[in-house]
Amino acid sequence: MREFTSDEFTGEDLCLPAPPPEMVHAARDYLTPQYASGIDAVLWEIIAHPLPDLDAIDAVNTATARAQAGTGEHPEPMAVAAALVVLRAVRLELDQTEARLLNTAQSSGLDWQQIAAILDLSAEQAEERHRRLKPRLDEPAADINPPRFGPPRHRPRIAIHKRDSSQRPPRCPPATTSQPATWDEPEDEAWQPW
Repeated sequence: MREFTSDEFTGEDLCLPAPPPEMVHAARDYLTPQYASGIDAVLWEIIAHPLPDLDAIDAVNTATARAQAGTGEHPEPMAVAAALVVLRAVRLELDQTEARLLNTAQSSGLDWQQIAAILDLSAEQAEERHRRLKPRLDEPAADINPPRFGPPRHRPRIAIHKRDSSQRPPRCPPATTSQPATWDEPEDEAWQPW
């Protein structure tokens, strides 16, 4: 377990430690079958694609809110723990994104005064924030597991019925429009899109 210094607990830039990628994958694999619905459930069933991280965290929070309102059951402690692991991954991803964007802002010619004004910080706070986030770029991030190739864990049975061509509905004739064949030049020269 990582040791923290008192300096890490001061200020607003407290960084959660990066979780090992395999731990994040295990947490996603734990949460998705429990909370995925709709297209997310289909993607999990067919290609083992996990829920988006924020959706997984929100699902655990929603389950807790429902339980507190008396309309559902509390999530298991393991689900809450998995959501906390995913939260660490989200925080790392956001910190890395912010560090890259601050690098981009500098390379695009913005100075710290301009960057700070946009972020509603002082120039010193903006530089300090960048200094604290920059090392996060070197921490290993847990990408979404690539789809697993090969047969899925469970192949749903789909009945395929061939239709007789006489049962097909009649095809609609192609629509005719009065639009010009090309859209290169608008008909009204005075029209401006902005």
